Amino acid sequence: MHNQNEIKKILDQGMVSRSIIESKVAMRKCQLYSQMAQDKEVKDFFQKQASSMKGVIDYFQDKLSM
Repeated sequence: MHNQNEIKKILDQGMVSRSIIESKVAMRKCQLYSQMAQDKEVKDFFQKQASSMKGVIDYFQDKLSM
């Protein structure tokens, strides 16, 4: 059996993994919206959002490697 700390670590890693996946999906959507946008301001907005999501993903991946 696992002790409480091991169980918490497993669950935390699962939550971080899920957050990484969700963030990657959001980043990809922003990239696609940016590609489809006709308006430069809209295109720039979604590019910035995609870049921000990349930062979120990097943060979560750092937490997962701990």
